[in-house]
Amino acid sequence: MIALLKTYPQLKKKINLLEYERQHPAQVSSQEVISGLALAHPISEGPGAAGHISNKTMQIALNFQEETDRLNYATVMEIDQELAILRGRIEKLEFYVAQLDKRQAEVIRKYYFEEKTWPELQKEMHASSRTLVKRRDDGLTALAAMGQYMEGVMKEQVRI
Repeated sequence: MIALLKTYPQLKKKINLLEYERQHPAQVSSQEVISGLALAHPISEGPGAAGHISNKTMQIALNFQEETDRLNYATVMEIDQELAILRGRIEKLEFYVAQLDKRQAEVIRKYYFEEKTWPELQKEMHASSRTLVKRRDDGLTALAAMGQYMEGVMKEQVRI
């Protein structure tokens, strides 16, 4: 549970990065694909007409465009899957911490989620280091108990 709490800030950063990538995916336009594949005629045949694309070249361009669309879609889907996993972890952590005693939850949120130091917490919460450590430890014990309980419930559901 502690390892999961320690990864909270990194999970939030990954979510932000993936959301940006989801909103701004790398896309290749069809015009760029077709222009890139519009091969010139051999010099021996003389210059081709401007904008002329052979049937073979057009088929290649269309196939390439279909593949590009598929890859662009697959990239977005991978981002969506990763976002769903990360959001699920964040929501689970936040839910379990919200179930704790108010003071325990506050210490855990500020220490793990906001990455505040013990001196900052002491000053902000007007409590001694020893009190804050006890609240944190009690909260972690309660979180571990919740986690064990949920694992037992999930195993029981699998057997049913």
